[in-house]
Amino acid sequence: MKRQRTLIFFAILTALGLTVYLDPLRFLLIDVLQRKGSSHGLFVPFISGYLLWLKLDNIKEAKPQAGLLTGVAVIAAGSALLCVDQSDTGYVLPVLSFLLVAAGVLLALLGQEVFREAAFPLFFLLAMIPLPESLYAQVAECMRYSSTGGAVALLESFDIPLHRDGYDIYLPNMHLVVDEACSGIRYLLSYLAFGLAYAFRFKQSTEARILVLIVALALSIVGGVLRLGFVFSTAYHIGPVITQQRPHELLSWSVFTVLLAAAIGVDRYLEKRKRSESGAQG
Repeated sequence: MKRQRTLIFFAILTALGLTVYLDPLRFLLIDVLQRKGSSHGLFVPFISGYLLWLKLDNIKEAKPQAGLLTGVAVIAAGSALLCVDQSDTGYVLPVLSFLLVAAGVLLALLGQEVFREAAFPLFFLLAMIPLPESLYAQVAECMRYSSTGGAVALLESFDIPLHRDGYDIYLPNMHLVVDEACSGIRYLLSYLAFGLAYAFRFKQSTEARILVLIVALALSIVGGVLRLGFVFSTAYHIGPVITQQRPHELLSWSVFTVLLAAAIGVDRYLEKRKRSESGAQG
């Protein structure tokens, strides 16, 4: 019975995705693939699938108790979003509508126990949605200001001669401009997405999960400062090769990966140490 209900759930979602919600989902995919600052969205479905897989044993053990009344109410709320004016929001409300309808169908067919286990992986898919252009520009400007200022201060501490005029950086051998793409906002969006998933997976208390998101914000700022610092120092000591596309992208990914791995490593070490101390005291 549970397997049949699960198959019905996926059949309904597939049918809705290919009919009512085809255009919003298609536009979302196009934006993730083509729009600046949205590349982290490519990883979101895989992270969501992994989080759901971690809950698979609990989902299998949960009793399939249909919550028809609650499910219908959530489906109605999701469907109502399709009637809201979408001129200012584009596909955002339809995508949210799709996820709410999916949640309602899940509740109606399999009940609250299954829904509790699957809710976060399901709504984590919202992390795929790119920020609105105006908000993206505002956040990018804040990130660009902090990253540029931090990188300049870092290099000045190493006695590297440079002059800053806004986002124009003058080195003795060249002139560099920090544009929006180098602001660090991509680090911010990616670290926050990974931070949400990490907090759900490894943290239990609300305070610990909030702390993870604060650390993710700090990592994005540190990453932006270090990346620009490497660019400026390499340009000064070696030349403009680092400003070319492939070396620049390699540097960006390297800084992102090293910081993420270091943060996870430190957190797991502290958690292990905390458990050891608790065990010794017990």
